[in-house]
Amino acid sequence: MAGYNGKILWVDLTTRTLTEESPSDDVYRKYLGGYGLGVYYLYKAMKPRCDPLGPENMLGFIPGFFTGSAAPLTGRCAVCGKSPQTGGWNDSSIGGYIGAAIKKAGFDAIFVKGASKTPVYLHVDDAKKEILDAKDLWGLDTVATEAWLKEKHGTSIRSCEIGKAGENLLTYAAIISEFRAAARGGMGTVMGSKKLKAICFNGSKKIDYADAQAITSLVKDYNQKINKNASDFGAILASNMAPKMGGLVRTFKIEMAQNHAIACRIFKNGGTSTATSVQVAVGDTPVKNFTGTYLDYPMKVVQNFVYEHFEEKGWITGHQGCFSCPVQCGNVMKVPELNLDRCQRPEYEALASLGAVLLNGDVLKAIEANDFINRAGIDVISTGAVVAFTIECCESGNLTKKDFECKAFPEGFLPGWNTPEWIMPLLNLIVNREGIGDLLARGVKEASKAIDKGSEDFAMAINGQEIPMHDPRKFAGLTTTYIADPTPGRHTAASLEFQAMGQLNDFVDGVKFNLNKKKRVEGGEHARFSMFVQTCNALGLCQFALTFEKYPMLAMFKAIAGWDMKPEDLFTIGHRIQVLRHLFNAREGAVKFEVPKRALGIPPMSKGPLANITIKPEANIKAYFKGLGLDETGVPVRETLEKLGLDFCIGDLSKVKGAPVPPFT
Repeated sequence: MAGYNGKILWVDLTTRTLTEESPSDDVYRKYLGGYGLGVYYLYKAMKPRCDPLGPENMLGFIPGFFTGSAAPLTGRCAVCGKSPQTGGWNDSSIGGYIGAAIKKAGFDAIFVKGASKTPVYLHVDDAKKEILDAKDLWGLDTVATEAWLKEKHGTSIRSCEIGKAGENLLTYAAIISEFRAAARGGMGTVMGSKKLKAICFNGSKKIDYADAQAITSLVKDYNQKINKNASDFGAILASNMAPKMGGLVRTFKIEMAQNHAIACRIFKNGGTSTATSVQVAVGDTPVKNFTGTYLDYPMKVVQNFVYEHFEEKGWITGHQGCFSCPVQCGNVMKVPELNLDRCQRPEYEALASLGAVLLNGDVLKAIEANDFINRAGIDVISTGAVVAFTIECCESGNLTKKDFECKAFPEGFLPGWNTPEWIMPLLNLIVNREGIGDLLARGVKEASKAIDKGSEDFAMAINGQEIPMHDPRKFAGLTTTYIADPTPGRHTAASLEFQAMGQLNDFVDGVKFNLNKKKRVEGGEHARFSMFVQTCNALGLCQFALTFEKYPMLAMFKAIAGWDMKPEDLFTIGHRIQVLRHLFNAREGAVKFEVPKRALGIPPMSKGPLANITIKPEANIKAYFKGLGLDETGVPVRETLEKLGLDFCIGDLSKVKGAPVPPFT
């Protein structure tokens, strides 16, 4: 055994018991780590059709297979369970140091089942594993919770926790670790339903690797290339120009693309916030709840929502990143105008969710709201979608000033486009589930059902999950991912066309994907890419790594675990994981195709970069299913299960049901 601990920890909150299990080497070889290991265990252990917020739902915290080693860019940890938003499989990735901390505590995964009657937290160090009382933590925000845990257990601990959003069971509550979030799909909600406030670790166990010297050599070589790329003169010039090139890119219809050097420079300097203006200009960023364009949100406004503006204002105080990452793409800030001594520089998704989607031109309000969201523990993407939905309901008359009466505003208030003064009052109502906030805490899908009156047109969610800040009308390939992946509404869930903005075919030796000149793809190749991405995710690999530099993945397998892997093995493992995720959804009755017409361009926009575009995703979805070995309803066929060694699932095929792909247009 090399490359892993060989132990997982089961936490039963109902009985307050902790038990260890030692998976076989075969399990690691088939599923690796991350949500590969997660979907294997949760599929086998969870009772089908259980209530996502009931004690029978299980929650997994699973670092990637490479996480905890020095392998670059492998600091990710998957948080898995059944989603209260979609009713199906959910995995949400969190960066930082929590994944490595779980490995150092001696475990490859933590699985939580049952539910406590009173607030508790899990603490694991070299000497003990314990479920402790958290009554003094309940009600604290995520920053205060982390500080409390460090004071009690030592400053070297690593933790993740929920805030008031998780405690109050917002369906889109997040789990936070040092300003990093497992945000999508409501895993913070599941954690809150179990009365589990936090998990924290302070271990020092070391994993034996097959060839530690080879790991050191591979890491040194790779990191030197990253640093060289980031220092490239052309890349520096391009990254400096990027925030101001929106109009130029739009006018000359330049495709969004980047080589290794530019990607390294952009992310090492300002992370995902660097090119916000370009993304708005070309139609990638949704504006005014997917109804507007850069004409509604002009460049002179969006220029304040980029990294360079934060730097010019003197707010940036340092870099922040994940374990084993040579890029460190995050930033911490001090913003005197908001009396914030330390907060996170908002990522692109936050800047778009709290900016363009709301037509909010006040970047300070966006920063304030982002900090509140981190402390309360909410998914910022869903939050932006909920606020935009609310504004459109107000604009249409479905909601009135009276609906927003509350303790702080007894006469009510009325949110609108570019009314940043009402963002924070609305967020407080939602987190505290006060008045209209109780309804909005359920997400746009459930809120639109209750409000009715045509409000479903404003609810930008697919299969219950709010849509990210990347418009599928710009990247048609995203539509297949948004609709058909087991975790819907995710731009990170393996869209070949979206990821092809980088030098994808120069990422791993022997791994190539077919793209036409416009980088458009058909569903079969999309399926191949999804197989590969599942393996990358199971390793704990950051998806930005796909753009940075050729990665020594096969050599790293040999150095870490002593395994001789071939390119085809990467596809087989990922195929197995993806099929099991699909089967989980079929077993839960969660194969759905609920898509807002607006996201498909029905009717098409009349102006801007997305004018006259209507997406017809049916053929690509069917080809994607076929490429994975699923039938046309999204259910794996018997031959696929046999081929992938998933024989333990075959008996479930008679009990599951998919849904035929509808003619969306």
